[in-house]
Amino acid sequence: MPLLVIVLGPEELGLLTLREWDALLGCERVLFERADHPLMERLAAAGIEVAPLGDPEPDAGRSGWGLVVEPGSARTVELARAGARISAGSAETPDDLTAAYGAPIVRRAAAALGSLVAVMARLRGPEGCPWDREQDHRSLEIHLIEEAHEVLEAIDEGLLGAELEEELGDVLLQVAFHAQMAADDGRFDMAGVAEAITAKLIHRHPHVFGDTPVAGAGEVLANWESLKAEERKIAGVAGGPWDGIPAGLPALLAAYKTQKRAAGLGWSPTAEDARKHLEQALADPDGSAIGEALFWLVALARSHHIDPEGALRRATSDFRSSWPQLEAGE
Repeated sequence: MPLLVIVLGPEELGLLTLREWDALLGCERVLFERADHPLMERLAAAGIEVAPLGDPEPDAGRSGWGLVVEPGSARTVELARAGARISAGSAETPDDLTAAYGAPIVRRAAAALGSLVAVMARLRGPEGCPWDREQDHRSLEIHLIEEAHEVLEAIDEGLLGAELEEELGDVLLQVAFHAQMAADDGRFDMAGVAEAITAKLIHRHPHVFGDTPVAGAGEVLANWESLKAEERKIAGVAGGPWDGIPAGLPALLAAYKTQKRAAGLGWSPTAEDARKHLEQALADPDGSAIGEALFWLVALARSHHIDPEGALRRATSDFRSSWPQLEAGE
């Protein structure tokens, strides 16, 4: 058994899991990055030999030893790469390196998300809020759209601190709200939502969590689309290459996602190809040609790694902001 590394800040003592406590009790010796960590006294009282971290530091392969480090410690990732066992709470991770990268936030995140789930359950419960209890998935559709656009607005305006944090929280509330309504009916719950997306991320990143080699982002995208098609086939979902692209998307975004999907299947026009088609469409503009021009403008944007929907949104915002000067003829 390699070195056991427990990532736990002094203020997180109440978030130590029973499994971690049992693992520490099984150690011959436990070292502490912080000499004043409150867990040191408790382990000593339980009969475990404890000491502040000294020089030389324990090797990642040191069997029977434990090490308690701060959430932001640079040692955690280094030790994980060297083969140490990393634990940062109750979260299940595919490997120790993943646990190490998540260590700075995972305990607090688990506790905070648990609190959100509990509050939503209370609001939807028999003694909860009448408004929250009356909602259904359809009645909340507009709120999800509004909150998503408020996130985009905060990003476009450069409000990337507390403002963005608040807007992301509002989007998270919508996820928790829908999940709680499903839990009320026994369909699924917030835990299932998180577990499903985690499993999907791991499966679609075999170059990170497996041994699939990739030469760059282009191959990552191709693998992603191939794995999605494989998942649909296993699930028995018949359909074409555009399955999963919502029909109600704004036209620019729909074109972007369609082209992105096509690129994963081998379609790869260059920037020069896009310009040529764009010029041809604009040579005799009518309703159809303008649509063709917009489609190839999206392709041109993609060739320069530009999100056309976001670019148009920002240009429109800039136009609105400059309207007083335009109106004044400046």
